[in-house]
Amino acid sequence: MSMSAEHAEEVKDEVAVVCCRTEEGTIIAAENLEDPDIFPDMVDSGLLTIPDNCLKVKEVIGAKLTKTIDSLTPLTPDILEGIKTAESKKEDKEEVKEDSTEDKVPQIDNMVNEGNASVSIVGGTLKIQIEEGRGIDIELPFYIG
Repeated sequence: MSMSAEHAEEVKDEVAVVCCRTEEGTIIAAENLEDPDIFPDMVDSGLLTIPDNCLKVKEVIGAKLTKTIDSLTPLTPDILEGIKTAESKKEDKEEVKEDSTEDKVPQIDNMVNEGNASVSIVGGTLKIQIEEGRGIDIELPFYIG
């Protein structure tokens, strides 16, 4: 069962495992992750093996999956790009200090909104919908902090 963004924040230091089959190119969000509260029982029953290099929830949110994986697959550095390490978070904090508040406001008019494509921000999610092709919909977590 996937979890909410609020619960992901509560369990940010727990290991990250996908709840469902997840396609290559997916940007990992809380709803892609299994609730870690059930891991002890799954490990005990042999349904789940957590490797030593399994990443934490806080490291995988916003990272991009580099291959399609099955449900209950632990997330490791070899299948993700853009993971958040302690070093990258330190750099992010330094960059935020330099930004003005104007930079934190989304500039929707600067985004693509042509032809059969539309961009919107709904409930903290950046949605990009492209009708041409095969109805491609892209949704990314979007937070202004």
